[in-house]
Amino acid sequence: MSQDNTRKTTVLFAICVALCCALLLFLTQSAIGLTWDEPAYMQAANSYHEWFSRLWQEPRLMLTQPLIDAYWSANHEHPPLVKLWYALIGTPFAEQWGVITAYRTAAILLSTGLVTLVAVSVLRAIGLWSAVTATMLMLVLPRLFFHLHVAALDVPGAFAYIAGVLLFWHSRDRRSVWWDILFGVVWGLGIATKINAAFVLPTVGLWWLIHDRRIFLLRRISIAGVVGSVVFVMSWPWLWVDPLGRTWEYLRWITVDHWQIPQWFLGASLLPPPWYFGSVMALMTTPVIYTLLLLILPFIALPGQRSYLTLIAIAAAVPIAALMGSSTVYDNERLFMASYPLVAVLAGVSMTRIAQLWSRGVALDRRIWAGVIACVLVIPLGQSYSLWPHLLSYYSTSIGGLHGAQRLSMDHTYWSETYYDALTYLDANAPADATVWIEPWSYDVPHTYQKDGRIRADLRFVSDNGASVWGMTTTQMPMYEADYVLVTYRFASWTPATRALVKGNTAPVYVIERNGVRLAELYRNP
Repeated sequence: MSQDNTRKTTVLFAICVALCCALLLFLTQSAIGLTWDEPAYMQAANSYHEWFSRLWQEPRLMLTQPLIDAYWSANHEHPPLVKLWYALIGTPFAEQWGVITAYRTAAILLSTGLVTLVAVSVLRAIGLWSAVTATMLMLVLPRLFFHLHVAALDVPGAFAYIAGVLLFWHSRDRRSVWWDILFGVVWGLGIATKINAAFVLPTVGLWWLIHDRRIFLLRRISIAGVVGSVVFVMSWPWLWVDPLGRTWEYLRWITVDHWQIPQWFLGASLLPPPWYFGSVMALMTTPVIYTLLLLILPFIALPGQRSYLTLIAIAAAVPIAALMGSSTVYDNERLFMASYPLVAVLAGVSMTRIAQLWSRGVALDRRIWAGVIACVLVIPLGQSYSLWPHLLSYYSTSIGGLHGAQRLSMDHTYWSETYYDALTYLDANAPADATVWIEPWSYDVPHTYQKDGRIRADLRFVSDNGASVWGMTTTQMPMYEADYVLVTYRFASWTPATRALVKGNTAPVYVIERNGVRLAELYRNP
């Protein structure tokens, strides 16, 4: 095939993947409940947008420390790049579309970019059928599919990490120093998206040691470290006031000073979780067929594929291996979000090779390929359908699915994504000015629904004293004094009072459950 035809095929394939992915995500977005983290990033994006709007009118004033602090201190515990994207795409439409739809539109476009990037990379490195297979396997991974919809940082962070890794491989034969600088810029933008992209350099460095020790590639990694650090500082106005001091403050925050988040694991709230938590959680939340395909791949991969597949395997393993030290900043699969698309790539290549071997020839029999992929997809698709839209409750058949998670005393859900079902019930049935007890620090979620006009404004949410990112307040009130109590089956947040209520004689007025397992309950106090 000529170079022009190859380029044309790549462009057409990328357009097809992007359109199909975006359409699928937009059609399913409305069913996905708002998550705990999203409102903070929405409000930060709104603040950054306002700063830029004023910057063109009053540049000198807006570059002073008081004004930088006023607008950029919002959510400054995380780098700004993805929130700038949300500000660019989401904020202009927030009033017309509502904040949830507007900012999730921006998030879905990024998620589409991630899926398309990975698909095109597989197309160029392996071939069309492996790329098609990997794309489908990405989109039927239950927990990944959920995260592809939400306006948080985890999928953009995965995008940043994977983009850096793939750029390094696809430019590995380009010796120009300009490619070194480009790699550094991409890495800098990556860590300005989420700090997880810092793993790009050790990932490609390990691949370099194993597979390709050309000196100019080592130079590329070294130059990227310098260029990327400069790009990181340049992209974040909050750092400009005191680049060294605030960079150090940020690094301390993400390593030492961040509030610690306990991880509920096998019936206990652990802080930190054990060293094997990441590996076990990855196995629990990845369909078994993917794991089996990964185990088979080393024995059937073609020699010409091994360089690429080695890098993909290292890149998938590094985020999980990083958890062997300590993890008290995030919880559950968000810690290794970048591994999911790469696992789908490895499984997709393995499945395509199986179909090719089954075809007993060099050419792939498309009927055999279609039969194999149908057999592989039917299980995760069926499980996702039974859980929809609560895909954060997915557990693989390796532990018996959600029922197995219940037996092992794992979280049935987390991240407040089940709130909307219960709040919709309250919107229709609660008396005027009803008080609703919610889990501590979760008030951003119902307040965002109120800001969007999706639930009644007179409902009062109580738990602890505080204010949401939108300025709405909550009042401290014991759960037994509230009119209603909303309990989700995220056990790390349960108190003795929560356990007494759930195990007591009071029946909930509303239950959210899947496959006979309860995810959330709403109680009415007498």
